[in-house]
Amino acid sequence: MSQIYNIPIKYKEGIYGIKNFEKNIENVIELNYEEFDEIVTYEVPNYEYHRQVTLYAIPQDKLEKTLRATYSDSGHLKKITANIENKDILLYIHYENMEVARREIQSFAIENADSIIEKIFMCKEEVSRLFIEYFNDGEYMDFHAKIGTEAQKKELEKKYPEYKDIADSCGDYPIENIIYGDNDVFKIMISCADNDKMNFFQFAVDTMTERIAEKALEKLNKADDFKFLCMEYD
Repeated sequence: MSQIYNIPIKYKEGIYGIKNFEKNIENVIELNYEEFDEIVTYEVPNYEYHRQVTLYAIPQDKLEKTLRATYSDSGHLKKITANIENKDILLYIHYENMEVARREIQSFAIENADSIIEKIFMCKEEVSRLFIEYFNDGEYMDFHAKIGTEAQKKELEKKYPEYKDIADSCGDYPIENIIYGDNDVFKIMISCADNDKMNFFQFAVDTMTERIAEKALEKLNKADDFKFLCMEYD
């Protein structure tokens, strides 16, 4: 069963739930809900080209009970959030202009990188490789770090002696070594920015990568042949 929730782009200053809005309001964001798959889709407003955002694993009862639309003192929709599994989820964000978008995405990227750095520091073993991987197909976005310890590198080289570059192969290190930040917020912030005028995805990736290089590398227990490798995957 499908359901449409209309969230006004302009309303009175304040924070409102789904059932607080008056009916028959024009100029809205339509949240299209597919109950069977627990999927929410909507089109980012005010762009020349259609840009659809898809959100997964959103229980309908949680959406209806916890959705909050926040409006500025000028009455413009600032953001839409919901609380899913006791976590506040960002569903939509509005930027007043490109400079605001750049500033807010940069701030998020630094905080996200710092969260990843804290988790990197939890590894006390000798580290041979620190990888950064990222991906963007327009719907799914990912940025993560991955550690390869010296012991794991030696094991790979012993197991695959015919592959001279096996130590630099991120995918051959255990998947448990992946370190994520908040890809859900990352996706929404990038999707709602005007990427036709600036590549905000790459801007965020570069900001996070530079932050990790600056703050994490000097404190790692690095092996003699340590490498920091950054790559896009598909």
